[in-house]
Amino acid sequence: MPDKNIEGLLFKYLHFYGSYDYIATSRRWYRKEIRIIKNLKGIHSYRDAQGFRYEDRKIKVKEIDAYIYHYGWVKPPQGLNNKVRNFNKFYRDDEWIETHIPKAESFDYGNADELVKFNASHPVAIQKRITNTNWEFSYDPTVVKKKLNFRRRLLKWIEERTGYRPFEYKNYNKIK
Repeated sequence: MPDKNIEGLLFKYLHFYGSYDYIATSRRWYRKEIRIIKNLKGIHSYRDAQGFRYEDRKIKVKEIDAYIYHYGWVKPPQGLNNKVRNFNKFYRDDEWIETHIPKAESFDYGNADELVKFNASHPVAIQKRITNTNWEFSYDPTVVKKKLNFRRRLLKWIEERTGYRPFEYKNYNKIK
């Protein structure tokens, strides 16, 4: 019997970064997000379309055992630089972008905080694209991990030992 209280479905996320072989796992990357919503008058996207609201409140969701494989940050270094520059055009003027995000052939992967090797398989639908990848991801992921400040290292330590992510942003109300 359908639960009339459920207004959306909550998916788990894997954020691939720089390569199809690595996922970003730090606090900067949301672990779960709503990707299916009930067609109700009053539900609308919220902030950069990351989540949804019903009128002015968080929607009630049911977490499901399904993953979204997010490939938006899998690009060659030049493509990632263009992505960051284009994104900032929504919030900054051209002068700021030229000063703070100069055009470059390389990319600073430091904003990932932590990259973890992905050892599972990708969906069949993307296998051909992965096979045809035309750049080499030549970055040492341990370098990123060493740059974490004390606050992030402490919160990571707590999460690793307890499974709980303190102060995690949740754009939903989970129901059982």
